[in-house]
Amino acid sequence: MDIALLSLSSCLGCQMVFLSLEEYLYELIGGNRVVYAPFLMDKKELHHADLALVEGTVRNTEHFLKAREIREKADRVVALGTCSCFGGVQGLADLYPESRLLRSRFGDTAFEGGPQGVRRLLPLDSFIRVDAYLPGCPPVPALLEGFLRSAVSGDRLSREGATVCAECKVTSPPLPQPGPRRLTEGSGEPGKCLLDSGFFCLGPLTRDGCGALCPSGMGVPCRGCRGPSGRVLERKGADVEGETVRRLARATGKKEEEIRAEVPDPAHTYYFFCLAEPLLRKRRSGGTSPYLHRLGE
Repeated sequence: MDIALLSLSSCLGCQMVFLSLEEYLYELIGGNRVVYAPFLMDKKELHHADLALVEGTVRNTEHFLKAREIREKADRVVALGTCSCFGGVQGLADLYPESRLLRSRFGDTAFEGGPQGVRRLLPLDSFIRVDAYLPGCPPVPALLEGFLRSAVSGDRLSREGATVCAECKVTSPPLPQPGPRRLTEGSGEPGKCLLDSGFFCLGPLTRDGCGALCPSGMGVPCRGCRGPSGRVLERKGADVEGETVRRLARATGKKEEEIRAEVPDPAHTYYFFCLAEPLLRKRRSGGTSPYLHRLGE
């Protein structure tokens, strides 16, 4: 099988995970042909690939044309990483006008002849057809290895899944607990559920696959880096903000209005990795539309 690894606008973190595959990386290269991978080989053009893994987002016309080219030359396209699957951290750019972002980074420098920026940050499948998804910021090596084994064998890859809570090995503490709070305001009791302990934890709404490494292994609340679960993405799915507020109200004994009043940055708190996901924007109450400001420029 001919495999290609490509980047659009990204930090290259998802590609770097390949270097953590250890022995399986040699097995993958030995049994298949890596025809394009700038971080592994010096090759300027992609001619054809049976499987193309694409990380990053479309930020300008140059990225858009590259994505179209990938779709034309690859039999199967995989959105690799949360940026490609849901817009990722880069989706937070839609909180501000593009002109403001450019000024904050480059001052009043004039740009001439450069690629035109897109008016809306969106996942890869908003621009081209995507055959499979592997979210994660970045995906952990074990998850990437399992995904590649299935992809190389020709198995059909699903976007469905359970939630981080299904993998989290903790128990609930006595209620009520202090909160809502973040790690800067204290730490949870080892082995106890961080959401029930009053912390902003998105485990119940985030897709599984990471092994609940943050909440269960390190005592760090889930920020949602694997993207929304299948239930959240359903037409009448869960409201990320509303459900988190309800759970925190139950855990702390406070009213929902009090919880909301203590969150000065709801977009960063609830949608840090998925603000750009169109399925969340189309919601009635609780969607991301109130936080998006670039569309009307």
